[in-house]
Amino acid sequence: MVSRYQINNIKVYKYIMPLITSNMYLLIIGKQAFIIDPHENHEAEELLNSHGIMEVVILLTHEHFDHISGVNFFREKWNCKVYGSRKCKEMVTDPAKNLSAFYMAMFITKSKEEREMAQELFVETYSCKVDVGFEGIMEIEFDSLPIKMIQTPGHSPGSICIIIDQKYIFTGDSLVGGNLVITRLPGGSRKEYNQITRPFLEELPEDMIVFPGHGEEGERRDFKIG
Repeated sequence: MVSRYQINNIKVYKYIMPLITSNMYLLIIGKQAFIIDPHENHEAEELLNSHGIMEVVILLTHEHFDHISGVNFFREKWNCKVYGSRKCKEMVTDPAKNLSAFYMAMFITKSKEEREMAQELFVETYSCKVDVGFEGIMEIEFDSLPIKMIQTPGHSPGSICIIIDQKYIFTGDSLVGGNLVITRLPGGSRKEYNQITRPFLEELPEDMIVFPGHGEEGERRDFKIG
């Protein structure tokens, strides 16, 4: 599906992971693709093939399995370069730290159909690799688009937000629609969120477009911070 928002007239393709409903975002400029939080998706694969994509840049908003589960899928098919925070880089290699080892526990009380689907989707020994890790802030360009990655701990140690052209922000699970940020998962920290991430989010322009890790996109004013 295509998001109702574009970035400088560039379409933003959005793919929702089944069951967990995490968002993958994909942009295409020329023969390059830019993916945030990939999951395995054959519709996205067909889109890249139809555009003759040669290179893929992947950014990870954090290290949790539902936001990294497509890294290896895309690496097998394209020349990929993966970016994330230093903490994310350290933790994606360990199934216990990226939480893939525990995802099935979420479905113990679900229906048989949901449990069977989860078994197909989730790999309890999943690990992947981040090529470039950073601390604090990192800036890159995707074609002519300026991209700033900023550490925003709280939901997880490796969480970041990604600002494109100072008007659009991809927040992962540091800011999602309809819910307060979750800090109770292993490695989460309400203290770090309140000291570092919450002030950062509160200072964003209210008309900045937010692309969250779960849920619908919208203006920053539409999202509850806390």
